[in-house]
Amino acid sequence: MRKTTKKKQMRAGAYILSAALAVGSLSGCSGNEKDTFNKESQTVEQTQEETKPDVEVTASTEDVDFALNFLKMEDKGNVIYSPLSIKYALNMLKEGANGNTKSQIENLIGTDAPGKYDNIENVLSLANAVYIRDSFSEDVKDGYINTLSDKYNAEVIYDAFENANNINNWIENKTFDQIKNMLDDKTVSDPYNDMMLVNALAMDMEWEYQFDERGTNSGKFYLEDSTQMDAAVMREHADRSDGTAYYTDDSVTALSLDLKKYGDNQLQFLAIMPEEKLSEYTQNFNAKTLNNITDNLTKASDTKDGVNVAIPRFSFDYKLKLKEDLSKLGITDAFDKELADFTGITDEKPFYVKDALHKAKIDFSEKGIKAAAATVIMMTCGAAIVDGEPVDITIDKPFMYVIRDKKTGEIWFAGTVYEPDLWENVKGDYTYE
Repeated sequence: MRKTTKKKQMRAGAYILSAALAVGSLSGCSGNEKDTFNKESQTVEQTQEETKPDVEVTASTEDVDFALNFLKMEDKGNVIYSPLSIKYALNMLKEGANGNTKSQIENLIGTDAPGKYDNIENVLSLANAVYIRDSFSEDVKDGYINTLSDKYNAEVIYDAFENANNINNWIENKTFDQIKNMLDDKTVSDPYNDMMLVNALAMDMEWEYQFDERGTNSGKFYLEDSTQMDAAVMREHADRSDGTAYYTDDSVTALSLDLKKYGDNQLQFLAIMPEEKLSEYTQNFNAKTLNNITDNLTKASDTKDGVNVAIPRFSFDYKLKLKEDLSKLGITDAFDKELADFTGITDEKPFYVKDALHKAKIDFSEKGIKAAAATVIMMTCGAAIVDGEPVDITIDKPFMYVIRDKKTGEIWFAGTVYEPDLWENVKGDYTYE
């Protein structure tokens, strides 16, 4: 029997930084569900008060636009990636770049280093490493190694590059066993593979107020082609919670949920559901749009009769086409053996980026969020290759999401959900005494 969580004060798990999703009425509720969702709900404008969260962080335009760029270039399906992981890897690359190569990297990520976070056992892990082929170790400048060690706390690891075991085990360990087999033996043992810059990032955090599993049941989710699926939908009623907030207008519905605060860190989850097709909406989404949503969130505790929340479970992994994406975003010289300038790393010529890889995974559930990502940059010297009723906030169509630092606004993860978990596949998880 699964143990269910206690009273719900709204699962408000990750103060959805502006979780927006243009509502529809809650569908597919079975008769034995809690009587917290009124069939006749009035518009949000009629029930929400003109109050906003006490403190909302406005992230910098540059950081947000960098974070969201990849959504506009990737496949139109379930996506998860970590802008923070990518930024760490590119910053380590930038430390060894000069000339136009460095300028192109800075034009994309800026000149400021990403935020620093303290690791928390079994909750938060952020780690950097530089793997150097044994035979290439004498060619790497001490100044570069010292910079990575001092500035990014990067582990400096010398390896024979005979297979992928060592680096895969490192990534798996640093991501709480979520990212497995990032690289294959053929890739690592390639004789033209001389150095790898690696970032690994993982979180395993609970909602500030967890969803009651007894509220999870089948619910309608409308796919982008207008067909329907029976999704596993989590439901809660939030009234006294400051960790749950929402925003709606004619074009979008957003839901924000807070995760627990761990030490000095607190993350928010934000779901944003547009009325138009998500694949079209993301193309024009930018920092201004995001900040408008987060600046105008209304807390559940400031809504007279609270908020009914419905959002589907989802879990998947994804690989970015990172090399292709970075090239489209203006980092081109780094991949060109004739133009690359990494004289801050080595005087060997040519020396350039052979490939850039990124893999991420997410599990979004009643308990909280587990997510992880790893970025690997491979370098070589070789050849190239209504009143009285609560507000209903229902996420029942494809939506985008971000997970960000609540204090700084830095985006850790971002992605889209076009097809959540199928109820038929997970209903066996919900067996009660």
